[in-house]
Amino acid sequence: MEIDLNINLPAQTLRKMKKTFLILFMLLVICIINVYSQKSPKDKGLDAITMDAIRGQLEFLSSDWMEGRATGEKGSFLAASYIASMFKVFGAAPAGDVSAGGQGGRQQQARSTLRPASSGGIASYFQNFTLIETLPGGQATLSVNKNGKEYTFQENVDFTTGRLSLSTKFDAQVVFVGYGIVDKANGIDDYAGIDVKGKVILRLPGFPGSNDQNSPMYKKLTSGNLQTTFEMTRRKNEIVTNLGAAAVIDISTGTDIAKRWGTYMFDFNPAYAESGTRTNWNRMALEGKEISAAPVSLTVTERVINLILKESGIDLAKYEKDAAAGTVKFRPVLIPGLKLSFNAEVKTRRVNVRNIIAMVEGENKDEIVAVGAHMDHMGMDNGKIWNGADDNASGTVGVMTLAKAFAESGVKPKRTIVFCAWTGEEKGLLGSEYFTLYPTVGNISNYKFYLNFDMIARDAANDTLKNMAGITYTKAYPKLEEITKKYIDEYKLNLKLNIRSAEAPTGGSDYTAFTNNKIPVMAWMAAMHPDYHQPSDEVNLVNWNKMLNIIKLAYLQIWEAANGDIK
Repeated sequence: MEIDLNINLPAQTLRKMKKTFLILFMLLVICIINVYSQKSPKDKGLDAITMDAIRGQLEFLSSDWMEGRATGEKGSFLAASYIASMFKVFGAAPAGDVSAGGQGGRQQQARSTLRPASSGGIASYFQNFTLIETLPGGQATLSVNKNGKEYTFQENVDFTTGRLSLSTKFDAQVVFVGYGIVDKANGIDDYAGIDVKGKVILRLPGFPGSNDQNSPMYKKLTSGNLQTTFEMTRRKNEIVTNLGAAAVIDISTGTDIAKRWGTYMFDFNPAYAESGTRTNWNRMALEGKEISAAPVSLTVTERVINLILKESGIDLAKYEKDAAAGTVKFRPVLIPGLKLSFNAEVKTRRVNVRNIIAMVEGENKDEIVAVGAHMDHMGMDNGKIWNGADDNASGTVGVMTLAKAFAESGVKPKRTIVFCAWTGEEKGLLGSEYFTLYPTVGNISNYKFYLNFDMIARDAANDTLKNMAGITYTKAYPKLEEITKKYIDEYKLNLKLNIRSAEAPTGGSDYTAFTNNKIPVMAWMAAMHPDYHQPSDEVNLVNWNKMLNIIKLAYLQIWEAANGDIK
């Protein structure tokens, strides 16, 4: 029996079958293309970090409308509301106080655990708290008694004072301590053999060789990056505080603020302002905290310095040259026949301030990764506005943009990510310190990593390729450096990094509070520059490509911290 397999179908049916087959084939091809071209959640988030996003945010946050974002002033509250609104637009959840009054209400209850707003109030993006501000109570007085003859000087003519915590009065001897360095590893102790408690310290800014990068001591003491310079100056200030000095006078050997900037811990030098009271640069402290024991900072004119040094036998130019060469063993000098008298009164008031806190909730609510930057700056004075485009609107934009990226990745991270815009950094790292004392998400023991942005948008003078930046991280976490180098290569990011580690990184930014709580940190900073803490720190000077690449790399670092193992 034979079977005829030749089936004669009508032409119309054949055409329909061909059309159906073609459609199915095209759908299959599209599916295959989609499978192979679909981006990972990590790359989706990375794509959300765009030039338009960072430019739009930075141009507004550093505009005159923000009035310099001084802590506790109107501009800082406007900036806080803008940051909170952007967190909301980007899809990051509110993670501040739980308040009965909505976002504008005062603090009712901190979010001690991760919980929805319905469990006791309305979730806010704000963490509200109060600082104590000290204000000048009148004209300070300064006089120098030289061999029995008294010379009296006028404030804002021959001297200015740093921010005082308390009314202060003293009569003290003056000790010249060179650079005021204590570095036992390199055989330097500028305080050897003398007790400076209750005395006035006279010192040079910087360190041996800091004005000559080719000098032996410059090469010996620092790798040449400005973060190292800054940290050395910080240590100088900590030393003189611990030794109990009454006051510090830094002898200005030039006008380059970038070479003197580390002294701002005690000294906001108003030489570039026209006149008047610096109401936005008063000292602040957390309520209930002990008042700082930091010595009074005095900035004096050249004629006051000359009077102090006259007949003392101290030759500053020779000392500076010998110190840079490392050819002299320095000993501190108690200046004979000289006493300095100082008197200043202060007043106090309470100031309401706020941090801005958002989060992307993770699968594991008991482990938290945080990223932060201070949003406050110097405010206004004498018709000038300190817009602080680099310091630190740039870092704040970094935090907001990372919130955008993680929200747009489309997946929950393994660990919760908390995004923080701090207030009060310029007043002494107060916002981040308050948060670590009273976290609004989880307990401080839940925090496994903190990344900090501070000044991520400018170039140093020696950055000819305009791609240099610095990172400091906790030494016990070497994988942080490994993943950083890996992602620079993998994503072809145009960054040349100076990466350093420390057992417990501390310094002049908000990562210090997390280090003090034994939380591993990574701190980003692009460069120091002459516009630091000056009205000229404007958005037109920003290196946009560098800022974009830093934020992208930080996103990849946080991705690893939130989803993997960084130790």
